[in-house]
Amino acid sequence: MLRRLSIRSFALIDAIDLEIDAGMTVLLGETGAGKSIIVDALAAALGERIGADSLRTGAKKAVLEATFDTSTLPEVQKLLVENDLSWDSEDLVLRRELTASGTSRCFVNDTPAQVSVVREISAHLIDFHGQHDTHGLLNIARHRTVLDVFALAPKDLAEMSSAWSAYSLAQQQLIAIKARARTADADRARLEFIAKEIASTAPSPDEDIQIEADLLRAESSEQVIVLASTVRDTLYSGDVSAYDLVQQARESLRHLVPYHNDLRQALEDLEGALITCKETAASVAPFTEPEDFSPERLEELRQRQVLLQRLVRKYGTLQAAITEQERVSEELALLENLDETVFKAETHVAEAHAKAEAVAKRLSKLRRKSAPELSATISAALAEMGMPSATFNIQIETDALGQTGSDRVEFTFTSNAGEPLRPLSKVASGGELSRVMLSIKRALASHGNMGTMVFDEIDTGISGRVARTVGEVMKGLSEQQQILCITHLAQIASLANNFVRVTKIEMGGSTTVSAESIDETLALVEIAKLLSGSEVTDVSISGAKELMTEPVTSRPRSGR
Repeated sequence: MLRRLSIRSFALIDAIDLEIDAGMTVLLGETGAGKSIIVDALAAALGERIGADSLRTGAKKAVLEATFDTSTLPEVQKLLVENDLSWDSEDLVLRRELTASGTSRCFVNDTPAQVSVVREISAHLIDFHGQHDTHGLLNIARHRTVLDVFALAPKDLAEMSSAWSAYSLAQQQLIAIKARARTADADRARLEFIAKEIASTAPSPDEDIQIEADLLRAESSEQVIVLASTVRDTLYSGDVSAYDLVQQARESLRHLVPYHNDLRQALEDLEGALITCKETAASVAPFTEPEDFSPERLEELRQRQVLLQRLVRKYGTLQAAITEQERVSEELALLENLDETVFKAETHVAEAHAKAEAVAKRLSKLRRKSAPELSATISAALAEMGMPSATFNIQIETDALGQTGSDRVEFTFTSNAGEPLRPLSKVASGGELSRVMLSIKRALASHGNMGTMVFDEIDTGISGRVARTVGEVMKGLSEQQQILCITHLAQIASLANNFVRVTKIEMGGSTTVSAESIDETLALVEIAKLLSGSEVTDVSISGAKELMTEPVTSRPRSGR
């Protein structure tokens, strides 16, 4: 649901801030007052094309911001998460900035976003009808979505998506295995060479580090013995060792403690020092004995070091070489059973394809069963709204298997008896499209929230009782979803829950469009103007009051 719309320096608008409530909101004002500019600004905020001439004369930057409550639109929440655009609020803020140089930037929740992403999100937020039909029924990609809302349960499409993903993954795996098979002979020779090279050396992790340490000790054995002996004797084994001296100090300190109790910690520290002296001397004691580094043993270590260094130069570390050996062994095992692997992968693809096809056929059956019912419901609603000769039909053709099944869905339409059905996008006028959309929304009213509807000039070609019926349908739908409407007919405007007055002011050689929410008292005057023109009479006021208080009889019907 649209909650707020803020417009700055756009076309003839200097600054407009509107709070939009639930239900049906109508934009009131004289012809040419600028009502459509507000709809244009909303469309631009949602990713519609925007040109540099949309900037207000003399302004450096236009800023358009629309805030939506998405708490009932899980599809939008999912898209925000997928595109790293979510934040700690159920409100969604779409902002569009246009500079004098013609560049524009889109923001979603204050994060820069591609206009394509904004349009994808906006498709779930608003249906524009009138001047911005690329967001609605003229986009054939949405026809299947409309039918699916009526014909399928959410789990049906989820099952199809899962089956298609499994099939696609199986295909990718088969392609990779077959590509591997084409280079199997060359790969086998290369892998066998690598495996033999590493296996012939049979390295252990960090073996090179240990050999380097052994050789260093061998080359400095005398110095090692001297240093180790010095450490051992100084700490513990010498005639006058640190252990002896610390022990003497400890005995003296022990006699001091009764006089100074705070020295108990120092006494414990000296006892710890005694343990440290003894343990350290014990740890270096083995190094005071000459190690057995015979010339043969030294040569063996050096030759082993050369072999290990070759592996290190090639693979970085011995552990990397060991890991590579394990990987190569697995690949060789795969190559040995490649024919069987290809057969299993082909079987997996066939099974996944059969499952996806089965789900697609089930969905197609449901769509083809529901399409005539939905078509008849929409055609009946069109007749009720002043198009008695109109026929709406849902055409379903078999298409390539995909994530949503194997059906291509397109709406066809004729408004005149005897005329053939043709694609809706090629034959319906703006006013007709609006009524078609109203009929669809009425049929789907009990099938979940589908966003806000914006109708621009829905009253084209209708008047009187038909106009009232159209308004009543909109009123009924507004109980379940938000409607924003521009109309020149009092029969429709009088049914709104909320009213926005749009005015154009010329002052000092400059023209400015402004808009403000008004209460029912002021709305009564504006609706009276729709009946009598700019001059409000007692008769027009009375007529407007009658329209605003007349009971509403039409309610949305699901067609089921």
